[in-house]
Amino acid sequence: MTTAAMVSTLALTAGQQKSAEAAEEQDVLKSSGAGAHSDHARSFDLAWFGGGEGEGGEGEGGGEGEGEGAGSDSARLETDDVAYLTQLGLMRGHLLVGLELFRAGAIDHAKTHMKHPSAELYADAVAAFKARGSEGFADELEALAVAIEQDKEADIVEAAYAALTEAISKSESKIAETTKSSVEEKLKVVVNLVRTAGDEYAIGVVDGKLANAHEYQDAYGFTEVAKTIVADLQTSADPGVADTLTEVAASLNELDVAWPGVMPPETLETDATLLYGVAARIEFAIAGLK
Repeated sequence: MTTAAMVSTLALTAGQQKSAEAAEEQDVLKSSGAGAHSDHARSFDLAWFGGGEGEGGEGEGGGEGEGEGAGSDSARLETDDVAYLTQLGLMRGHLLVGLELFRAGAIDHAKTHMKHPSAELYADAVAAFKARGSEGFADELEALAVAIEQDKEADIVEAAYAALTEAISKSESKIAETTKSSVEEKLKVVVNLVRTAGDEYAIGVVDGKLANAHEYQDAYGFTEVAKTIVADLQTSADPGVADTLTEVAASLNELDVAWPGVMPPETLETDATLLYGVAARIEFAIAGLK
C-alpha cells in the first residue's frame, strides 16, 4: 500500500470512530436536554503547533479539553502563528455562514452564528492580540452582531460585515514574516479548519440524518474559509508549488457535496469521513513540500 493510501485509510477509520462517538454524544445531549450547540470547539491539531501534544478537544486521536479554538491553551495563540490563524479562521467561518444565512432570510440561524465567535472564540484571543500588537476587532464584531440582532437593513449588515472582515485581516497580519510567505504553514491552517469541520459535521449529521443544523453550518463555514486561504495562495505563491495547490483546491472542492444548501435537508448521503479524508490528503501534500 502506498503512503498516500495508508494516510487516507487511517483518516477513514478515525472518521468512522468519530461519527460513532458523535452519535453517542447526540443521544446524551437529547436525553439531558442540553442546548443545540455542543462545547467542542478545540478540535484542531495541537501537534501542528510544535508542542507534540496531539489534538485538543474531540478531534481525531483524543486529548484534553473541548471547544473550537485554543480554549484553555489560549496562551499558545500569543506565539504560535498556525494556532493564531486557525483561531481567526474559525471566527471567519462562523461569520461567513452567518452572513449567508442572513442573505437567505434565515435570520434566527444567522443570529446564533454571529454571536458564537464573540462568546466562545474571541475571548481566548484577547491576550494574543495584545501580545502581537493588534487592536483586535471587538467593536466591529459587536456592531455586526447588533445589526443582525436588531434586524437592520441589509446594506447596514453588509457594511458591518465588510468592516469586520477588514479588521480581522489586520489582526491576521500580526504574524512572523516567515509565516506570511510559508505555503506549508498556511496549509497547516487549512488542515486544522477542515479537520474541525469534520468534527462539527460528525455531530451535525449522524447515520445519514440531520442531527444538528448549527454544527452542519459551522462545518460549511470553516471549509469555505479553508478554500479562500488556498485560493489566495494560488494567486501569490511560488510557481514551484502550483501543482500542489491545484491538487489541494480540487480536494476541497470535492467537499461541496456535503452541503446541498446552507439550510440542511433532513437526510444526507455524506458523513464526516469525507472531510477527514481530505484533511489527511492535504497533510500528505504538506509533507511533499518539505
